[in-house]
Amino acid sequence: MGKEELLDALVAFQAKASSEAETRAQFAVLHDALRDIQRKRWRFLEDACSVVLRRIFALVSSSPQESKLRSKSQNEVLSATEGITLCLYFLEPLVDLTVSSDQILSDHNEIEKEKDGQEALNQRAVLVAALLHLFAAVTSDATANDVTARLVANILRCGIDVYVIIATLRFREELVECRRALLPSCESDTETESEVGSKDEEEAEANEFEMEDMRWVSGQVASMWGLTNFRYFLETSGQAHTFAAWSRHGIGSFVHALLMNNQHKVNTLPVIASPFSWLFYVAAYAHDMILSDEHQNRIRGLELLRVVGKLCPREKLSIIIEKEGESSRNRARSFRDQVASFFNRDWVSPVIQVTTNAMVSFLETKDRSAALTVTKELISKLAVDDRFWLLRGLLMQCPYGNVSAALLDIVRDDAVRTWSLIDASRSSPFTTAAIYLLLRDILSLAAERDLVFQADLLASCMSLVRFLYIRDKGNKTGIRSKAFDCGIQEVLMRIGKRLQRKIDEALPYHIADAEPCSAENFPRLMIVEASLSSTLELFK
Repeated sequence: MGKEELLDALVAFQAKASSEAETRAQFAVLHDALRDIQRKRWRFLEDACSVVLRRIFALVSSSPQESKLRSKSQNEVLSATEGITLCLYFLEPLVDLTVSSDQILSDHNEIEKEKDGQEALNQRAVLVAALLHLFAAVTSDATANDVTARLVANILRCGIDVYVIIATLRFREELVECRRALLPSCESDTETESEVGSKDEEEAEANEFEMEDMRWVSGQVASMWGLTNFRYFLETSGQAHTFAAWSRHGIGSFVHALLMNNQHKVNTLPVIASPFSWLFYVAAYAHDMILSDEHQNRIRGLELLRVVGKLCPREKLSIIIEKEGESSRNRARSFRDQVASFFNRDWVSPVIQVTTNAMVSFLETKDRSAALTVTKELISKLAVDDRFWLLRGLLMQCPYGNVSAALLDIVRDDAVRTWSLIDASRSSPFTTAAIYLLLRDILSLAAERDLVFQADLLASCMSLVRFLYIRDKGNKTGIRSKAFDCGIQEVLMRIGKRLQRKIDEALPYHIADAEPCSAENFPRLMIVEASLSSTLELFK
């Protein structure tokens, strides 16, 4: 049998396979046809896997209601887990065939060996693509654990380096960034009547050159990452929307299953990359999961960050964070500089933003606590000065007073530790005007918001103001001066006026006429007032 026989078998498979029994009966025919193909088998393997998976999942119901409706029109309806299991009956013999045939390489010459080696890699990568598609379809039912374990085992048997699979999403992100930065738009904003007639020819020629440029950038980025042999499966355009592209959702589920599995865990991660590199790669999938609408996916994203975060030492991660007034958005960069900036950019802030959003939205206390723990642990990995600038950016954007208070507590702990050092660096943001400006800006934002919801943040902020005022005898931070146009003292006085009105609304003799929440807020407002009074006393 050969290529023609495989095509005939695929046509017959799509026509006849309408139940699980009929589907499995066709697998042996497809396996025999694939086994007889030697040259460029991976292309035919891709087509066969695509057809089989699509046909099987046409039998899978997405809900019990759909299952009842569809059962009237066809003989058999499968659950997602049953569909994945059926697909594995087709894929596992192909994994065996591919792994065993790998060792029969050509002895003719080095060129033939190289071709055979790439053919073997492509076959393995196609099977990984199919298995990742199955991972993306895994549900959370009771039988999913057994299926997940089989999927992990089969992906590992394919022999593709775990690093290559996990680095996929970051590679695609960089590819998009490099193309955006390095390839100017070929389209013109304006056109004249004389240009319209030849527009089609010009567009075709421009598109050809643009595609050539895109392929060049893709090749350069793949070379920098050491992923040249896997470009076909990692691309962001062309076949990226077809079967062979490795599923980002499938990889995320695979990474979670791999790291949370008692047999594998983090020991499966090769030492080819540093712990911070693994955190960098895995955080991309965790970010996706935490953004999900499904509660279980969000919890799994937090688990990924927790597990990989444990590998990384504290205060050793350095990243480039744009400080206030700085911007490199319009700065021209070479290709090499563009690649370097990608690895050193601030990738932590987006992850922290989604974890804090999740923390606020979780209904269960234990889930909120887990999100806060993961957030603090992730922040602790940053070098102290980088941590300050990252937290400043987050504090200026965070609308949640209680979350901001938790972030500011980290700033306060770092400030206390820095000022406790005898040889505290003069350039540290904690010993310069940077810390003063941060506190002033936080207080200014809080002054315009609901003081009840900002109570924790205000108390934490004023505590740090008092600490700096007492410790900074030499006024290195500017905390004692009035040189700024709008100083902390002025902001505090404005807060005091608004706070007094809030307290008046919640006083005991007003409680009867006030809203129910006013009485509950009264103790919190009084704590803020006490903190405000002691802070203003220092400025007299």
